Amino acid sequence: MVQVAQTQKVYLGNAFSLSMLPMSEEVSVKFKKVGVEEVRALLSNGGFISAIGHPATASALSKILGVNVPTNRVSITLQPGDTLIVFQLAVGRLAPGQELTEQDILSAFSQGKAYFVIARVQ
Repeated sequence: MVQVAQTQKVYLGNAFSLSMLPMSEEVSVKFKKVGVEEVRALLSNGGFISAIGHPATASALSKILGVNVPTNRVSITLQPGDTLIVFQLAVGRLAPGQELTEQDILSAFSQGKAYFVIARVQ
């Protein structure tokens, strides 16, 4: 079971980018693929920040995880000790302008074409 210190922030997003890191200092990031139950446990107290910018993805994640995932199109900067839970879709590159529907996302997840990764900044 992955545990997070109470004083650090937990984010839920659908991407990881180097621009999320504070480049003014040296940081390390550890990645770990996790199951839905571990993600539910991390998010169950409601003390997470959604960085899910698309309503269909937020709605699908709410159903998958059993917690309210609000749409929140924000940029984040992770600090040492922070945790980012990434919902990774493995469906290939989308056509320009194409957006997946909630059903597309749920279908991809049920087919094993989507998974969760925890990125912990150290």
